[in-house]
Amino acid sequence: MPVSNKGFLADKIIICEDDSNLRSNISTALEMEGYHVYQAFNGIEAKQLLLAKRVSLLVSDWAMPGMDGIELLNFVKSDKRFSHIPFIFLTAKSEIEDKLLALGLMADDYITKPFSLHELVFKCRNNIENRKQVIIANLVDNVESKFDSRDQKFLSQIKEFINKNIANDELALSDFSSEFPMSVSSIQKNIKRICGQSLFKLIIDMRLQKAKNMIEANAAPISEVLYHCGFNNHNHFTKKFKDKYGILPSKLSKTDLLQAN
Repeated sequence: MPVSNKGFLADKIIICEDDSNLRSNISTALEMEGYHVYQAFNGIEAKQLLLAKRVSLLVSDWAMPGMDGIELLNFVKSDKRFSHIPFIFLTAKSEIEDKLLALGLMADDYITKPFSLHELVFKCRNNIENRKQVIIANLVDNVESKFDSRDQKFLSQIKEFINKNIANDELALSDFSSEFPMSVSSIQKNIKRICGQSLFKLIIDMRLQKAKNMIEANAAPISEVLYHCGFNNHNHFTKKFKDKYGILPSKLSKTDLLQAN
């Protein structure tokens, strides 16, 4: 399962272990998988490496001279520069109390000695790749939210312009290019992308919605409502209204019903 990272693009791992033979064996196994490995004798050296290098993962023993693994874990997880780095404990401490202490301090994984090198390599890879996926997901979410915000603002401006001109039965698509700093074709492409419908359809829908609101509120007879909403032909208005709402406008109009009676 060798990883594809090579050279300066390789993910970098710190192995913090006071047993030089074990540290060397772990480093060799990870380097064979394509990782770049830095070795540290204790927490002090690991801390210095963290400050000097950009690393993707830290594997640490618990009991070490100078600065032990718990002290190192506290430093990593309390510093916003490094708190995102996965931290794997590799220790002979197998008591559940020790494991719970480490996990409670935000250790990302816990492996007890003796251990399998294959297990360690898999866990290193999984922690690194999982963290990458989180970062990518956050970036995508941020980009999408920015585009959503920009799209919503654009759509609101288009709708505001339509509302201001909703009674104008001569409102043309070319009028939009005079109001907005882009071509009619660009406006239409953006509206289609955001709404899934044409600019012309959006205008008609907003006219019909305005007419429906006025009719339901008994604001005026239908013969007046349609002109307030930019329609200049009664039959055309009635057909569009019935197509959209499945009902004739006269069925909603109390004024027209009273006049008919």
